[in-house]
Amino acid sequence: MKSFSKNARRITAAAIALLLQQAVATPLVFPYNFRTATKTISVKSVESTVERGSAIVRIQPGDSLTQIAADYGVRVKSIMWATGIKKDQLKPGMLVRVPLVAVVENNITKLPPGVFVHEVESGETLSTIARRYGLSIIELISANPYTSSLDRMKEGDRLFIPSAQRGLIVKIKPGQDLVSLAEFYGVDVGQVAKANNATLPSDLSEGDYVLLPGVMAEGTLEALNTRRQNEIENRKKRELLERYQRYLVFVKRKKQQQYERYLAFLEEKKERKAREAELAKQQAIEEARQQAIAREQARKAEARAAVLAKQRQQQQAALAQQARAARRSTSKTSVVRTSFDSKPAASTGFQWPMRSFTITSGYGRRGFWIGSSNFHTGVDMGAPTGTPIYAASSGRITASGWGSYGINVFVSNGNMRVIYGHMSRTAVQVGQYVDRGDLLGYVGCTGICTGPHLHFEVQIGGSHVNPYNYLP
Repeated sequence: MKSFSKNARRITAAAIALLLQQAVATPLVFPYNFRTATKTISVKSVESTVERGSAIVRIQPGDSLTQIAADYGVRVKSIMWATGIKKDQLKPGMLVRVPLVAVVENNITKLPPGVFVHEVESGETLSTIARRYGLSIIELISANPYTSSLDRMKEGDRLFIPSAQRGLIVKIKPGQDLVSLAEFYGVDVGQVAKANNATLPSDLSEGDYVLLPGVMAEGTLEALNTRRQNEIENRKKRELLERYQRYLVFVKRKKQQQYERYLAFLEEKKERKAREAELAKQQAIEEARQQAIAREQARKAEARAAVLAKQRQQQQAALAQQARAARRSTSKTSVVRTSFDSKPAASTGFQWPMRSFTITSGYGRRGFWIGSSNFHTGVDMGAPTGTPIYAASSGRITASGWGSYGINVFVSNGNMRVIYGHMSRTAVQVGQYVDRGDLLGYVGCTGICTGPHLHFEVQIGGSHVNPYNYLP
């Protein structure tokens, strides 16, 4: 009897499934409320992948929910939810409702009530779409938990927009139903059924979307935020790497420029050395020419020396006599100068510029011409080359080196300037202050010169005067 009841249930379930597949509206009888009379309903085709209905089974002795679920190919919890019982405790004569599902050929996915599809347009983001429909980011993410990015949206992507109830929208996978999803997410089955307009667990089947009210995809949002942060950090790293690569290129270019400048410097240095060598060569040629001229002048001077020796001796005697006469006259006449106010020439503080010398030419006109004049503006004191020359008076050095008198030194004091010419080298620098008796340089024969000597000249206000007026 028990085996016959089992076979009967299986035959009944197969017949009902066949009717559900072949008819759009098949009347089924089952109690709407187990405490009321039975009621006839119709299983109608909806916009979904399934047509739905249920069967009423009267419990026989030895029946169990597991056996009944296996006979009808449904889950035990679906029978318990449809029947309204919480425990797997059946009594003979008890009526249980078995939800049945018949698959139809029109494969149309069902969306929860109040949910519509938005197609992403160019330039839209999750934030702009959420603001457009008055949703928060977490609500929009919960309706679309498979979103892969908070920022990257492709034109043409489709998003679910809940216009009424907010919650998590998931797709029913193989082996899942409304009851198992409600239990997995910890939501009351009744609330889930109400939010999805479901009377029976079989109202929603594999491939349909279910809205779980109150459930928010916080984990998904957190993961998306983490991904966004990682993308930002990765972008910063890429930018840093790009800046570093640009820096390396800059450094390489800078080093290349430095190397090119260094090569240019070496080339310029090489050319400069070549020019200096050429200049040195020209200077050597010029010095050789000057030396030749000097030797020729010396040879001519020696030739004249024999002829002029007696004349020079006579001139020296005359100059000595003039000097003595000048000294005698200075004892009677005072020479006034700006730098030595109202002091006689004898008290000007001059001394002879050398310790040992011979006057070879005095101040005034001479019996021979140099250039266009035969007037000698100073006193020539002959001495061997290298003889020290000392300051005849104190003052400041205003010239030291090559000048109008070969290598010469100018010592200035107020409007007075004393010139020391034809030196071989100097021992002072421009700007230096010297006292009487300080070393100025050494006797030589530079410039227009016929032999080593010192040209000693005194100028007042730029005009030459007789040096004997100031020498002791």
